[in-house]
Amino acid sequence: MIKHIKTGLIAATILMLWGCQSHAQSLKEVTKTYKVTTKEACEKKDGYWYKGKCWANFKEFDEGISKENIDAEVEKQLNMVKDYGLTLNGKAHDIGFFFPEIDTESNEIIIITTFKEGTEERTLLQIAPLSKREKKSFQAEAMLFKGNLLEMDEADQAKIPSLIMAAGMAQVKNVGDDEEKFSINGTLEPMNGGKSLTYKMTAGEALAGMGDTTLEIKGDKVYLNGTLGTKTYKQFKELIANHPEVKTIVLQDVPGSINDAVNMHTGRIVREAGLTTLVLADSKISSGGVDLFCAGKERIITKGAQLGIHSWGGDGISADDLSKDHPAHQYQIAYFTMCLGKDGPDFYFRTLEAAPAGEMHWMDLPEIEKWEIATQIIK
Repeated sequence: MIKHIKTGLIAATILMLWGCQSHAQSLKEVTKTYKVTTKEACEKKDGYWYKGKCWANFKEFDEGISKENIDAEVEKQLNMVKDYGLTLNGKAHDIGFFFPEIDTESNEIIIITTFKEGTEERTLLQIAPLSKREKKSFQAEAMLFKGNLLEMDEADQAKIPSLIMAAGMAQVKNVGDDEEKFSINGTLEPMNGGKSLTYKMTAGEALAGMGDTTLEIKGDKVYLNGTLGTKTYKQFKELIANHPEVKTIVLQDVPGSINDAVNMHTGRIVREAGLTTLVLADSKISSGGVDLFCAGKERIITKGAQLGIHSWGGDGISADDLSKDHPAHQYQIAYFTMCLGKDGPDFYFRTLEAAPAGEMHWMDLPEIEKWEIATQIIK
């Protein structure tokens, strides 16, 4: 039986869920430049020339995807996960989110999975000493929770222990080559007694960027819910091609993006299609959800809607630690210029200072009006 809950893991994973893309490099490495003055000299050092500087290590963590390559990249990512899935007591479930998280404080690997059981959200954790990670097969403690732990804020984490439905053990096999891919078999004992639960799962890191969005068409509107990702791009590509009657995207509960590099292309095809974006009085969108909202040719906000912004970051590096001429900003600058015109870059840098990556700043109407996030506000 697991005797404690790794709330640090949950916080770290929430941080990533909100669009925090980075690599395990120190700030010093990320900001290192070579002392050369021309692009040609920079290329000889295998550097990245941007804004008149030669950045030494940017190529190593550049996640930008070109317009020409996005469709092939999305298909590649989707093909990698087509055989992934979870069965619980023999019943198949689609995996909403999967990620093997390293908790350096406790020296443990925590494999976190979310899925739906009917209409109910569930979270499954496997926890093992980090020393076992390199082994092809190892045992891990396992827990099944009510709800989606990733959607809980810091105030909710105190109630996490009360959400445990079952606990037990799992056998984890690392079966991946180019990525971390796991085959897991586990048995869980319900907390309130009853029959044991058995589960089998095959999943890998590629699932981390998929997202779990749903699109529901009603007349000339499509209602969007869930975390944005690679899957979302494919959904909107097909929507635009097959449903010309849809003119408006209604963003309802969109907590962020799990794959910012793809999400910016989702926003681009939304803008190219001339679609309107709309948030209702009870809508709650944040981070990458706000990014996608900004892609609307017309952008309608109903008073009462919640729009949250924050910085991106991870592994001890925050975007606001990087100078404004750092190449890591270039894709978001281009994106927000497309969305909001000449003031787009200033709004992007405002998101970085609004709140740290693990927190959220909820915009008020005067702020929304100042940055012209909406073309129309329904008060």
